[in-house]
Amino acid sequence: MKNVWEVWTSAFTDAECDAIVKRAESYSEQDATIGFSGNLRSDLGYRTSTVRWLDAAREKDIVSRIMDFVRPSNRTNFGVEIDAPYELQFTEYRATNKGHYDWHQDVWLESPRPYARKLSVVVQLSQAQDYKGGEFEFFGLANPGETFLPRGSLLIFPSFLQHRVLPVLDGTRRSLVTWVEGPNWR
Repeated sequence: MKNVWEVWTSAFTDAECDAIVKRAESYSEQDATIGFSGNLRSDLGYRTSTVRWLDAAREKDIVSRIMDFVRPSNRTNFGVEIDAPYELQFTEYRATNKGHYDWHQDVWLESPRPYARKLSVVVQLSQAQDYKGGEFEFFGLANPGETFLPRGSLLIFPSFLQHRVLPVLDGTRRSLVTWVEGPNWR
């Protein structure tokens, strides 16, 4: 693995970000949970945000656009066997409830599925001045910091890395998150 994570600053245009937000608004909003499958639960001390699950099959152009960055990044940095993302999560962290997500990984270690989340992707949909706080951090690694602040920036990292979103103190932080899957790790 060459790099532990990669940021593509301003990968998406303002118009593309606006279109993603508008499309996300057509899906139902729900409180975010933690866990997988039958073990989903709410834990406001651990995660406070809202999510909208976009239909990846219906939003093929968004998936295709994300993969335009994932494929070369995977080839250069990660070299893992991947297929595509099958879930798209539009997330809002609001200052009104100190929106955050504590340390976690995006992998489901006990999954009975034949596919695993290999690479996590986060697209920054808010302008940096739209919120305060809400920094994205990795555990024990250098953080993307200001390189990931511009609207439309895209962050790619192995799904097993621990990461968090610090509490939003003012405004709202919006992002699109997806996980590029591939055959289970061997």
